[in-house]
Amino acid sequence: MSALSTGKRGTIQFFKGDEGGTPIGGHTVFDFSGAQQSVGMVQTWNQCEQMLLTSMDKASSVLLMDTETGSTMSELALRRQQKNWNLSIDSITPMQKFEQYKQAREYNLFGLGDGGKTVFALTHDSRAGENVEEHVIRADACRKYKSYTFSCHAQTKGGYLALGRTDGGVALYDAIMKSENASCVLDGMPGPVTSIDVAADGSMAVWTTPEFVFFACLTSAHWEKGHRPGKPAILRLDVRDADMEAALGANGNGQASGADDDDEAVAHWMPVRFDAATARDDVGVHEREIITYAGATQFRWNVRQAKAAWQLLDDAKKQSADAGAAGGGVAAPEPLYATATAICGPVFRHVTVKEDMDVVALEGEIVKSLHF
Repeated sequence: MSALSTGKRGTIQFFKGDEGGTPIGGHTVFDFSGAQQSVGMVQTWNQCEQMLLTSMDKASSVLLMDTETGSTMSELALRRQQKNWNLSIDSITPMQKFEQYKQAREYNLFGLGDGGKTVFALTHDSRAGENVEEHVIRADACRKYKSYTFSCHAQTKGGYLALGRTDGGVALYDAIMKSENASCVLDGMPGPVTSIDVAADGSMAVWTTPEFVFFACLTSAHWEKGHRPGKPAILRLDVRDADMEAALGANGNGQASGADDDDEAVAHWMPVRFDAATARDDVGVHEREIITYAGATQFRWNVRQAKAAWQLLDDAKKQSADAGAAGGGVAAPEPLYATATAICGPVFRHVTVKEDMDVVALEGEIVKSLHF
């Protein structure tokens, strides 16, 4: 089953996970006072029995809903302890990857707020009952940044957090609330970072900017403070010119919004993800593919090939550094091109499920399940 928010329409629609994404009903979203809500993001929880929703009408609240009945079970209004003001919520994610698919009554979340300036942690026990709660974010459970604006986030199974920034950097944290300084920052690329995903064990990261898709292999030393392993190489995942031209030309949805006819068209990437999902979690997670979309085209890179290409690039980087000015350098690896597959319409949302399926939402509330 997949759930699709309809934004200002104030409803959530549900679809089967079959080939055609068969509709199976929906719910209208109300807050505790009975006012219909424009839905922001939807995060399933407790083996999909419940849902956490952000609301565009109540930017400082998180709604907890029962999936089967559509009733609002709790409404969490967030504010800071030390400032006594509301916290505007941009996005939320489980504190541990795949935690939302396990049976649990407690909610442990990371979140971004205040237009990407605040990172916070939220813990809530749903057994408190059906009510409206003012959840106070403690001073040691949030951090407001002045120098950076965060645009997206992803987490490992161990609770490490990767934050994409508007300046193009990717910041890696082992304990985000303890220090403003990241354990490692992957930077030097044009920003902003528009989406990010990490492997469950933290060994890989993949992220997008408006124009490019990047990949890097990581070690525990990159996540944990106190180590100085050096920054890893950053591999750009490439697309063949013909495939990109086809994607940019599909209904005009591949071109960056606001671009003039004389401007060079660039890919407008959808969120990039590793393919490992719920079905792999109980037997060990094995990411096999990296998946994203531009316009009406799906792009996939093989993880094993990406790791091999990254290793060649990282070796070349180290050898060039050792050789210094006297060395002739080492040839960079050949580009790693994506497998491009045209689909039936422009994609605006997708989520990987099982071992070889991606559920995509197309324009007009059409949902399809794509096998690869």
